[in-house]
This record gives sequence, C-alpha cells and structure tokens, in this order.
Amino acid sequence: MRLVLLASKDAVTKRYAAEATRTLRERFPEVSVSPDPGPPAPDVLLVLGDDRFLLHALRRVGSQTAILTAGHGFLAEVPPEQVGWALETLLDGQHWIEERLRLDVRMEGRRLPPALNEAALSTSRGAGFLRYTLEVDGEQVWRDSGDGVIVCTPTGSTGYGLSAGGPVVMENAEAIVVVPVCSSTGQRPLVLPARSVVAITEIESRLGRDLVLDGQERIRVRSKGFSIQASADPARFVRFGKARYLQVFGKLDARHRATELPARAPPSVRFLFRLLEDEGAMTEKRLIAESRMPERTVRNAVSYLVRAGLVRRDPSLRDARETVFTLRH
Repeated sequence: MRLVLLASKDAVTKRYAAEATRTLRERFPEVSVSPDPGPPAPDVLLVLGDDRFLLHALRRVGSQTAILTAGHGFLAEVPPEQVGWALETLLDGQHWIEERLRLDVRMEGRRLPPALNEAALSTSRGAGFLRYTLEVDGEQVWRDSGDGVIVCTPTGSTGYGLSAGGPVVMENAEAIVVVPVCSSTGQRPLVLPARSVVAITEIESRLGRDLVLDGQERIRVRSKGFSIQASADPARFVRFGKARYLQVFGKLDARHRATELPARAPPSVRFLFRLLEDEGAMTEKRLIAESRMPERTVRNAVSYLVRAGLVRRDPSLRDARETVFTLRH
C-alpha cells in the first residue's frame, strides 16, 4: 500500500503528523509513506487539517485514491488525536469507502477541476449585482438578478449554500442544489436530480464575473456562461463503523452556537464574517482586496469580530509580519 500524508503547517497538526508517521513506520513498515501525492497515485491520502486544507488536498489526487481525514471540520472522520487508531483500523481492513458526489464544471469547452462542495458565481469585485439565466436540462427556469448563484452538492449544502438560504441535504442523497443569492425576483432554492445538467448563461455584470470552486479556485468568466453536472469521478472517503449521516445536524448546531453574530452587528462586520466563513483564514491585506472595503472599515470590522470572540488572530507562518484571521469553531 502507498499512503501519502498531507498536513497543514500549524504546530499542533505537525505534531500529530509526526506521530502518524512514527506509528506507520513502527507498526506497518510495509506501508510506503510519502508527502508526494504522485505519480503513481497513492492508495490512501491521509489529510490532517481543517476542511479548507482538505479541499485543497483533494485537488492533488484522482478519484481512485481513498481519503482519510483527521481534524475538527465537517468532513473529518476522526479528531487528530485519534489518527493512530484510525491508521491501525484502516490497515486492519476494518473500514468502508463512502463515495461523495462532486460537480463537473465546463466552460468554453474546458473541464475545470471537480468541486466537492460548490461552484459559486459572483461579481469579481466584492459584493455586487449581476444578472444571469438558469437552465436545467436545456429548459429555462428563470432569469434573475442578485448577488449571484450557488450550485452545490449535498456535501456542500451545509456550507456557503446554507448561509445563502439553501436547504440542508443529506450527504448520501443523489441531488444537486441551486441557491440564488439575494434574488431580486424572489427565486427560491431548487433541489434537482443528480443526473440534471445545469447551465448558467447570459451572465451580465459591470463588476466582472467570477466562478469560485470550493472556495479554492477563482476563475474569471469571460464567456457568456458555463454548465455543471454530477462528475463521473466521485470523491472516496475512508469511513469507520456504520454510516452517521444525521450527525451533520449536531455539527451545524455546534457551529451555530460557536459562531453566532450579535443581532446588532454592523453590515461591514456581517460581510467580513461571511467572507471568512466562505473563504477560510485570510490576512488583512487579502480581506481588504476581497471585500473591496476601505482599509479602516476592514480593520474596525475585524477588531469587532476579535473582541466578540468570533475570530482569532495568529501570526502568518509564511511572513511573521502578517496576521492571519480565522473563525473560531
């Protein structure tokens, strides 16, 4: 078996990664451990980190690789302190593989990297207004104006789609969800069969048009549209014990209690909170660039979130002169 281990760079995670490597070398010397995902494709990819790091790691392997996740995010199978147990259980064969639907996005004849969570259309410069047409299986459903539209998987329905007013869809459902963002015409979210082909066309905006995949890759939309359908290559996750699809509601409740904004929070605070929720950890420089808000407004909003205990500030591992802001979960 070839196993690749990828870990985020914070000190705690690096310690667990070292423990995992030591466990493998001492207990299972026949397993090849590497930090390089290929080629050849690994049998298992062990990811230690948050959901954002996992989504980044997923882009480095194909669908034939099984993913074992250790962390505290929505997609983690075990907490990081149980990674030793998880590896022993995996290598003893006491596991099963769960397939998760991903989205296949095509634009201008080009196939983009598959998305596990969502493909989100928005303006290029912060919160802005755009128009688009939604088609499903070649039939026009609506012509809408608003802040954008999100097409998500059941896995992604608890993320950006939920914060925009979409439904929670069971993770094992075969479905695609379309969520209009701040629709000016009152359009409601749609839950479609997984075999549907969704097309977003006739996109218009004076502020540019971007397609964001899993919050990881931002692509400028220069054509009039793109299509989305279920990918033939699902993500494959290592699971232990019986399926626990209903535990997502407990995770949602815990996240809500941990990160609930005060009712009187200013709009700028709400916008930055949503940005950190969608994009993950960000530096002040990136917050200013992504939000398109004045530097002073961003600093005041971030200070509000830090004082409220909703955001923590850490020194950047890449540049000690910079500060990284992350939502507390």
